[in-house]
Amino acid sequence: MASQNAPANAKRLLKALIDRGNPVAPEIRISQVAADTGLNEGEIRPAIKYAKAQGWLEDAKFGHTRGWLSITPSGKAAVKS
Repeated sequence: MASQNAPANAKRLLKALIDRGNPVAPEIRISQVAADTGLNEGEIRPAIKYAKAQGWLEDAKFGHTRGWLSITPSGKAAVKS
């Protein structure tokens, strides 16, 4: 069931990250924000996986950011749609 809600949950998560000023964050922080928005453990991974598959989240591309994700421009646009 959680995967059926992945598109909506992914958008909800991205919006929360943007609203909190976290467009680039470690994956653990992203999971914490997801939990703060009401996503349960079974919904967080599918939401992140969906966002990555859609190109809305990507590995951060600067410095020592292993395990960090960045919201892409298409991710920002998806939140606005």
